[in-house]
Amino acid sequence: MPQSSVVNGKRQHILEAAMELFLEKGYSAASTSELLRRVGGSKTTIYTHFRDKAGLFTAIVDELLKDAVAFSTALDLSELSIREALVVIADEHLKVVLSARYIGLIRIVAAEVGRFPELGKAFYEHGPGKSYESFETFLDLRVAEGELNIANTAQATDVFFGALLHRGRRISGKIRSVSTYLTAFPKERHYAHI
Repeated sequence: MPQSSVVNGKRQHILEAAMELFLEKGYSAASTSELLRRVGGSKTTIYTHFRDKAGLFTAIVDELLKDAVAFSTALDLSELSIREALVVIADEHLKVVLSARYIGLIRIVAAEVGRFPELGKAFYEHGPGKSYESFETFLDLRVAEGELNIANTAQATDVFFGALLHRGRRISGKIRSVSTYLTAFPKERHYAHI
């Protein structure tokens, strides 16, 4: 097995164990000593991969949200109509933000941000901030290609995610996907204002 595979496997194992530890105990109560009891190794191993506890938390956020925040590059949307692409983006985003792990991370950040403001900053910059940036780039490309006429893609991004999260909470558990939800209403009602 190549050395890089071993290193990546160890890193992934640490991330999984740290995620479980943070979800169980919260950020401040989770210790590197407890993490080491679960994964083995030394503090040097953890610090080599992640620099410090905040770096470990940031890596967890990156891992959990990598597909949701990088949809413009992770998903092939090039052959899809704008409506189809928006449905795919919405489905992928809702899968992540309505997951138990994501909700657990939100709870950790909310509970700990007063004492550890860097958590809130890291969470936003590596999660929602990246999603917004990626989506705005997607809209900019579609505007440049003449598929959309949007004067302010940053505002359209805010509207899209705001509406998505509001509707996502209402439809989660009742409807399996955004595409199912969208087919229940006339086509022109959705995304026409963006």
